[in-house]
Amino acid sequence: MLSAVGVFCIGLALVLAGYAACAAVWGIHSGNTRWARSSQTASRALAVVLGGALLALVLAFLADHFEIAYVAQHSATHLPFYLKLSALWAGQEGSLLLWSGLQALFATLALSRPSARARRLVPWATVFLNLITIFFVAVTLFRSNPFSTLPYAPLQGQGLNPLLRHPGMIFHPPALYVGYVGLAVPFAFALAALVTRQIEDWTAALRFWILLAWLGLGLGLLLGMRWAYDVLGWGGYWGWDPVENAGLLPWLTATALLHGAVMQEEQCGFRVWNILLVVASFALVLFGTFATRSGMIQSVHAYVASDLGGYFLFAIGVTVLGSLGLLIKRRAMLVANVPESTSLLSRAGLFFLTLLVLSTLTFSIFIGSILPTLTQVLWGRRFEAGPAWFDTVTGPQFATLVFLMGLCPLLGRVKGTLQSEPGRKRWSWLVLFVGALLPTGILARAGFTDPISLVGFALIGATLAGTLFEIASAVAQQSARAGAPPSSAFGPNALWQLLRTRQRTYGGYLVHVGIALLALGVIGTRLYPFEREIVLTSGQPVEIGGYTLVFEELRQEPGDDHISSAALLAVYRGATYLATLTPQLEHYYTSGQTLTVPALRSGLRDDLYVTLAGWSDDGNHVTLKVVVNVLINALWAGGLVLLAGGALAFYPRNLKRRWNAFALALGVLGLCGAAWAMWGLPHGLMRAEAGRPLMGQPAPNFRLALLDGSTLALEELRGRVTVVNFWGSWCPQCQEELPALQTVWEAYRDHPLTLVGIAYEDEEAAVRAALDEYGITYPVGLDTGKRIARQFGVTGVPETFVIDADGNVGFWHIGPVTAENLMTEIQTVLERP
Repeated sequence: MLSAVGVFCIGLALVLAGYAACAAVWGIHSGNTRWARSSQTASRALAVVLGGALLALVLAFLADHFEIAYVAQHSATHLPFYLKLSALWAGQEGSLLLWSGLQALFATLALSRPSARARRLVPWATVFLNLITIFFVAVTLFRSNPFSTLPYAPLQGQGLNPLLRHPGMIFHPPALYVGYVGLAVPFAFALAALVTRQIEDWTAALRFWILLAWLGLGLGLLLGMRWAYDVLGWGGYWGWDPVENAGLLPWLTATALLHGAVMQEEQCGFRVWNILLVVASFALVLFGTFATRSGMIQSVHAYVASDLGGYFLFAIGVTVLGSLGLLIKRRAMLVANVPESTSLLSRAGLFFLTLLVLSTLTFSIFIGSILPTLTQVLWGRRFEAGPAWFDTVTGPQFATLVFLMGLCPLLGRVKGTLQSEPGRKRWSWLVLFVGALLPTGILARAGFTDPISLVGFALIGATLAGTLFEIASAVAQQSARAGAPPSSAFGPNALWQLLRTRQRTYGGYLVHVGIALLALGVIGTRLYPFEREIVLTSGQPVEIGGYTLVFEELRQEPGDDHISSAALLAVYRGATYLATLTPQLEHYYTSGQTLTVPALRSGLRDDLYVTLAGWSDDGNHVTLKVVVNVLINALWAGGLVLLAGGALAFYPRNLKRRWNAFALALGVLGLCGAAWAMWGLPHGLMRAEAGRPLMGQPAPNFRLALLDGSTLALEELRGRVTVVNFWGSWCPQCQEELPALQTVWEAYRDHPLTLVGIAYEDEEAAVRAALDEYGITYPVGLDTGKRIARQFGVTGVPETFVIDADGNVGFWHIGPVTAENLMTEIQTVLERP
């Protein structure tokens, strides 16, 4: 039933989209407004019908309709609600249906309430938007139908791909689709502007949609980077994969388009630039769908190879050739009344340089992405443009971009002060100098001495200083114009008033700050890499990358559809306990996949990133990959700041107060959610009050009430070797270990040695019964409230610590210890001078 409803809705949507486009064309041709109104009515109905198809697919997932092939491939009965919902876009068929639905929705929203500037463009924009919808709906219906049924309904589905269960991947695709589909709106209106010869105002009219698409792509890219970091287990966040690049490319051109639109609104020309950029943006969106669905470009992020590549290549060709043909036809109008060239240090000149760098950067990444496929087709052998190639080619361009985007405001101010306020120019140059020198010196003293990184730090410092100086100057000037005292210039009211009146400008400056922080993170992770593969033995500390790691034990736990194997790893810096990491391997029964789940400990300077590669000797030895990512949290913070700046520029000023409050709350909630995904999730990290003391460190002092009524204090046992055993009467391994401990006690009771048993999470009656059963005569007490166990970092039993005569830990064991091993260690400690 749901399958039939879904197919009917998609088919009806195709008919409605075709009618809407034809009605719009006939209305333009005949001049009859009834046809235009009918076209818009059909467009609204189209969005409703595709919404119905999406609802039908969601219900199929929630109700486990495994007779639908797409549901059987991407869902299972045990999946929680949110994963069943996100399975909607987990595969090619569902993602194309979602794309079609968003395309129809955005078209309806853009056409229903256009601004005064865009109203004359609506008829032709209706045609182009519905033609785009026709393409995606037709591909969905005829070549990638999510409602195709199986000959029989399996009892259980295959389940969602384990790689797609991370929060970042749940929200990453929809955010990208918002960006991809959002760029179709300015593209359609730009073509409408060319057809109608209304070329001046389309950028201002479509600023909302350009910003929405830019924000969606930015959020999607940031979440995708975090997903790669948290899930793929390679320790990185950006591998220059073609599909990763496919999301970055339209974001770069949309960034350029936002800058070009500002110049066109200020009557500084840039009309040809903006047409080319909006066409390139939409063509790159189509290239992204081609890269993920054609199978011609190899990527870990791509869908299963299909026959859709030819259709998208055709769409790209029609888009590029048709748009260029229309642009050439209107070239005389586009270049008419262009202002005379100005200095490159002028505002328009700096914007031109920014557009130029963004364009060359886009072209470089595009060439690197298609180079393997292109060389395979032309010469029969693949030339892989790997991360080193991309870093070499794009690194200088990104450095130039950071320099320009951060320094544009201050350079403009410097030029202005040279002409109108010569006495203030030295302050501007001083800001640049101090901004470049101060952070570079601090980071150099902290150990970051690579010459290339120092140049980068200087650029970033100058960028941040210049941007912040511009913001501070504007706040002070506004306060002076308002006659407010200097002390209130940077108060909340002054800042709020500035943001309300010039939110686009200062939202852009905040974006520049975010880019500078992103660059700081990139420099740290690229120029100071640390990656090692090591084998750890249980209980043996190893120093690596500025940390001390101690493998404690291997645990295995079954899940609904997988078994998880986790290594418990205590992390120290020097003698200070930091956390316990639990890198895991998860083996999924149905798919046969083994997923590497990294564990990481985040700090201001770096992240410690650990993955479990395997184990041997019944879990007594583990193989780990250890990565230290320097300054990576500057990258994540920069991404959030960048999105906050974009949201500020996007924030609607003219809504009613309650809607303003709602929009503000929604933006803050979104940013908090993104921050929670970065740092709020545990990421395989457990924190205890204390870690186990390392060998050679002082053992924690404790006072224990023994079962015989006496009290034992560790500090009173100085001069004697002390063996502390944590155990439980309810623990089978502990019971097996008791005779060995009694043997050791009997062998050394006449030596300067004390053996004490500390019962963990136990009852006195059960402890006494176990002692009587096994004939234990050494002192035993109860650890009420796990106080002593927390001091020693004990989380399970049995565990044994051998403490020398000076009160320092000589040896410790997680798990049962044999009498032979323990006596060897005791003898070693006794014989120490």
